[in-house]
Amino acid sequence: MKAPQLLGKVVLTAELKALTGLRIGAATSGIEIGGLDNPVLRDPITEVPYIPGSSLKGKLRSLLTKAYGLELLPLGPVRLHWCEDENTYRTCPVCPTFGQFPAGPRRATYPFVTPARLAVRDARLLPVLEIEEGGQTRRVAWDEPGIDTDLPYTEVKVEVALDVVTAASNPRPMERVPAGALFNSELLFNVYRMDQRDSTEEKEHFRKILVGMRLLEDDYLGSSGTRGYGKVKFQKVRLSWRPLEYYRNPSASPEQLLWEGDDLSGLLSEYDNKVAAKVWGGA
Repeated sequence: MKAPQLLGKVVLTAELKALTGLRIGAATSGIEIGGLDNPVLRDPITEVPYIPGSSLKGKLRSLLTKAYGLELLPLGPVRLHWCEDENTYRTCPVCPTFGQFPAGPRRATYPFVTPARLAVRDARLLPVLEIEEGGQTRRVAWDEPGIDTDLPYTEVKVEVALDVVTAASNPRPMERVPAGALFNSELLFNVYRMDQRDSTEEKEHFRKILVGMRLLEDDYLGSSGTRGYGKVKFQKVRLSWRPLEYYRNPSASPEQLLWEGDDLSGLLSEYDNKVAAKVWGGA
């Protein structure tokens, strides 16, 4: 058995903008007495909030699982989708892209599983944020005078649960990154030449990632999304192609820019000509 032949990587970079307060929660086991009960996740070295790649990748996988109505199977206390036969796996909008374990419950094995195509980097907070003033959008540095936050890079939003009978309140402080924060997101998609497989399937795998990103813009990232948190937008989207030769001799085979813009719908409209034909056209 030979390994799938890697042809190159499609690299998608974008700014991920928080349009409402964004909360990726951290464990509270190490919080000091008097500290915040519901902190956000921060880099342990810089203490700057960030979005783990696992959170973004998991959200995209969950949205596509629901969008295509895939079958859910029990795995301990949770329900997930995975494919149990090769024909289903080949056209699955989730498993070949996001990954599937080669063995499952009840000692089942899945020898048809291929390497996951998608990798999602941790998204780091940019040193500037966008604020709206008088119908205009402008960028300001986090340390600019007038940019005051309750804690470094975050706000503390107090939510209150009221007893239905007595109206007694139970306030709880929630830390979140404020609207306007910008993160640099990066997604990498491995392009393989698959034996006896139609490259059309490969093209569709990447198209569905873009569909998932559009769904996310009308959903939410992180927690408390049904209460207004976590509305996000991808902007300054840049899609490039790095063929295998780029890694061997980058001066002779530089990175190729495929598409650049602010609107994912525009990218999807031009996907076949601007992306698929150039990446998979000769595969």
